[in-house]
Amino acid sequence: MVILDVGALILMGGKNSRMNGNVKGLLKIRNITFLEKIKETLNDFSSIYLSINDKFSQDQKQNFEQMGFQLIEDIYKEIGPLGGIYSSLLNCKEEYLFITACDMPFITKNNIKILCDRLDKDVDVVVFCDKNDRLYPLSAIYSKKVLPIIEEMIDKKYYKLSYLIEKSNFVKINIEDTDIELETLSNINTPQDYDSLKEKIKYSPSKSI
Repeated sequence: MVILDVGALILMGGKNSRMNGNVKGLLKIRNITFLEKIKETLNDFSSIYLSINDKFSQDQKQNFEQMGFQLIEDIYKEIGPLGGIYSSLLNCKEEYLFITACDMPFITKNNIKILCDRLDKDVDVVVFCDKNDRLYPLSAIYSKKVLPIIEEMIDKKYYKLSYLIEKSNFVKINIEDTDIELETLSNINTPQDYDSLKEKIKYSPSKSI
């Protein structure tokens, strides 16, 4: 088996508008932030990058670096996850990145292993899908080879990650064919999502987060 060079990336450059401006990665459950929880899951990677925008203060950036992140700031502003993915693939030293978001605290090492096991030098993207063929573009692996596609998308002002995947040489893994739960790919997007999570933790202390 060919061992390919893969780094990890957490996207944290969003507007957080649906969370009333609160930075989702800094929300806490059991006295640990989502960002810290995700970083623990990614600790097998030699490089862990954090994609940020220019809204973070110098003190915040220094704190992220002290946590062990390599920071990559968005080149293109306000174009969603595609901008962070582009800047990070352009600037990372690895050929591939496992990419997740700061509001996805449920990802597991098993998710990552399943994706990596399907990675091949001729594959540009490895992504999960569900039984309805819906793609999950975050918690996926992307190659630097998709950079020209992203550049074309930015030029056309078209930013949907599903389009990027479909234009690439991709492999999709039906989550129904694995032993992972669909919940591991879910986001905490709104205050209601966050409140619901806290209630679940309160009444189900064994919940894995």
